[in-house]
Amino acid sequence: MTHPTDDIHIQHTSQQLESAQDIMSQICGEHSLDTHHRSALNFQYTGMRFPTKNLSIGTISYGTSVGIHITNLRAYSISLPTQGTQQLQLRGTQVQSNMHTGLIVSNAEQQDLFIDKDCRKLQVAIPEHSLETTLATMLSRPLREPIVFDPEMHVNSEQLIGAWWKHIRAFLQMKSHYASFGGLPMLAEDYENFLLKALLLSQNNNYSQALLELNSQHIPKHILAVKNHIISHAHEDICADDLQRLAGVSKSKLYDEFKLHYGTSPLSYLRKYRLQQIHKALSSPAHSKTSISQLAYQWGFTHLSRFADEYKQEFGEKPSETKSKYA
Repeated sequence: MTHPTDDIHIQHTSQQLESAQDIMSQICGEHSLDTHHRSALNFQYTGMRFPTKNLSIGTISYGTSVGIHITNLRAYSISLPTQGTQQLQLRGTQVQSNMHTGLIVSNAEQQDLFIDKDCRKLQVAIPEHSLETTLATMLSRPLREPIVFDPEMHVNSEQLIGAWWKHIRAFLQMKSHYASFGGLPMLAEDYENFLLKALLLSQNNNYSQALLELNSQHIPKHILAVKNHIISHAHEDICADDLQRLAGVSKSKLYDEFKLHYGTSPLSYLRKYRLQQIHKALSSPAHSKTSISQLAYQWGFTHLSRFADEYKQEFGEKPSETKSKYA
């Protein structure tokens, strides 16, 4: 059953597998859909499709466990569960996705996506041509190969990824307010460009280095040197005097210029970077046997109670709570 309010606002429900597959193929590209529980299928999709680049933003659920086989999507399907889980099988590995870890399904490879019965998720679908055109414009040259993203999106440990998903959530929460707004088509292209560029700049992909080099041309060399030093020596003791000597400018000039380009002071950048690396380690089964205190000391936190407070302030949960999710 389909209830389009107009060309932009769309809503679909169906209890038929073939119908659900056809609807989602129109939204995010060709794929095959299967389930062992056809009678339990309760497919629901509500969202918006923008008129310029045909980007779609919505929420989706199937009501039962389904499998999706992807061979020629011709789009990028980006999703984040608000409840439940999903798993992506790619290159012989399995990527787990929950409310803390989103997924990007790129078009370049065969892959299988398994969605659990209680999974409800946010979904952004971007046509391949639209993303490639945007990136080519940013680089001022044609692309030599398809865009391939790292499939895992770490919402809590990567600030820009978390911010990107906050924009998606906020837009969906306000979606009903746009229903009668006649000026939306005039705003759509700017919003689409923002989302596409922010995704390309924040989520690791095979063009990230080229974008980083392009962006670095506008950052003073002494500020880049300080940032690179912080990342390379984040395990070591670093103080403001060391960074000032490296930059060769006054402390106030270093602080002002660094904050202009990175949004925070050098030492705050170091603290956030260390916390992000600890969060990544706690979110990885490979570090399940590493203690929290050991990770904290490795990354320069000598006061464990202060570390725990800073970690909770940054990620909204205790280090032990993060670790228990991925144990």
